[in-house]
Amino acid sequence: MDYSELGFYQKARQVTKLINNELKIWPKTMQAQEITKQVFRAAASVGANIPEIQGRHVGPEYIHFLTIPQGSANGVEHWLNTALDCGTGNLENIKRILALNIETRKKLATTNSSLRSQSSRSVHETPAAYPPIPYYDEGNEPGQDLP
Repeated sequence: MDYSELGFYQKARQVTKLINNELKIWPKTMQAQEITKQVFRAAASVGANIPEIQGRHVGPEYIHFLTIPQGSANGVEHWLNTALDCGTGNLENIKRILALNIETRKKLATTNSSLRSQSSRSVHETPAAYPPIPYYDEGNEPGQDLP
């Protein structure tokens, strides 16, 4: 499956788009400008990390690196809450973005949990169907047991 078809990727893009629209109406105070930089960077990071992960990592690495966009989604939540704490932005818009961001984070977490459980069921050690190879060194021929 292509990353662009993943539900959490599509939601991440939607969060970024809504944040971008919200930021356009914010005041030009020092606090608002700092929050603007941080929240946009965090939101863009969620979406950007998903194609990078899918393009570079497989198996257990994919599962591990899937936590990166989750962390960025946590950052989005923090910065939007900081905006609310500072009285910056439209309350209803921010609440809607927070709800969508939580959905994104939950989808990432659910996918991660599902992949972890599949991985733990399919990756286990089974007894070898063949006898072990005897140890040898320079003084012994391969296949010859040590004294």
